[in-house]
Amino acid sequence: MRTQIFLTAFTVSLLAVPAQASDIDVAGLWLTADGSAHVDIADCGDGTPCGTVVWIDPAQGGGGFDDNNPDPELNGQSIVGSKMLWGFKPKNEKWGSGKIYDARDGKTYKSKLSLTKDDTLNVKGCVGPFCKTLVWTRVSPQ
Repeated sequence: MRTQIFLTAFTVSLLAVPAQASDIDVAGLWLTADGSAHVDIADCGDGTPCGTVVWIDPAQGGGGFDDNNPDPELNGQSIVGSKMLWGFKPKNEKWGSGKIYDARDGKTYKSKLSLTKDDTLNVKGCVGPFCKTLVWTRVSPQ
């Protein structure tokens, strides 16, 4: 009887635990696919990933300002420090149902994140059923 109670309690506790960032660990500093920015991905505070732009390559052109943002409060502000990734939910060893903001066009897209075996990050941006996958590489600590 004790064993049965223990197993039942153990099983219920497993079901009640949401996936944590450590289960699908995409945290770290990432170089975008085109090499134009570094994005720091960290816990949003709820176990899900959020990405913040922390560096823009000055050689890539542009002033580094969010001139295409449709939100009047964010339009014209520095892209460095802006949130780029948010709203993800764990799904089959990936992060799905998230959002990615593209400052180049001022649009927000549906997004998915998945860590590959070679420690790169597949970042998908989607419009309806059509998705584009970009591969981000981890930036080594200096």
